[in-house]
Amino acid sequence: MVDLPVHPSAGELLADLADLSRLADLAAAQGGIAAELLARLDVRGFGAAERVVLVSAASLEAERLGDVAVRPEHLVLGWVRAAEESGARPPGAPGLDAVREELQALMADRAHAQYEQLRPILRPDAVRRPRTILLAGVPGTGKSTLAEALAWRLTAPVFSMDWQLGALVPFGALRSDNTPHLAEVNLTASVARQLQLGLDVIVDATGHRRETRRRWRSVTERLGGVFVGVECVCSDEWVQRGRVEGRARGIPGWHPTVSWEHVLRMKQQWESWDDPRLVVDSAIEPPEVGLRRVLDHYRSS
Repeated sequence: MVDLPVHPSAGELLADLADLSRLADLAAAQGGIAAELLARLDVRGFGAAERVVLVSAASLEAERLGDVAVRPEHLVLGWVRAAEESGARPPGAPGLDAVREELQALMADRAHAQYEQLRPILRPDAVRRPRTILLAGVPGTGKSTLAEALAWRLTAPVFSMDWQLGALVPFGALRSDNTPHLAEVNLTASVARQLQLGLDVIVDATGHRRETRRRWRSVTERLGGVFVGVECVCSDEWVQRGRVEGRARGIPGWHPTVSWEHVLRMKQQWESWDDPRLVVDSAIEPPEVGLRRVLDHYRSS
């Protein structure tokens, strides 16, 4: 493979580089993504790498990310890659997969921050504030069924994480390090644009992280909207498991369903929802009852 060109910003770091701690100092002085990435990592104990080795490893990382030049953040990835390949990564230090995912998380943070700075498009004929209705829950809790019924009643669009991800699969855009971050940013963009236009929007997603829910609430309120949170649960695990294992969702490019083991992992990752929200238990509430409760909650918000 021929190494990619080195961007001037990366060239500045390479000009005076001896070890990873020096890279951290130089990147901090320069600012930017590489500095933020290194600030999140424990880089103590990483040794030096020859320039040619570092540039080659960074080129591979840049190409993996679809870039045409080696930038400072690629140098960080390249350094970790070179250390792993040579067996020089210190025990307990972050591995390449972890650093790749940290970079994607950082990029997602930056993207969300931009959406949180948007402002609504003022319309003199607006009669009410738009709503973001988040239907969150692990698979098999009935959130998609509820989202579809709600969409028909409100004539509002539903943005589903799985539908958006399925559309990206044929293009090879999804990787293990970027899938959750890409999904959340895509949903944030969809929510923001609808709210800017003064329209209601329904989000069908796991929403298992507090930070994700906070971001969607923040974007909604900054755009003059009202955030309506609905936590979908199923108190009967046998019912929930039967739904998950017996369904075929028909989402182009995406899995027909998920394994029960995946559901259990998602339950473990669920972060408690302490903000005001409506809880709908599909194990004890028929769909029409859950829909009516959500509509009442929506109208009173």
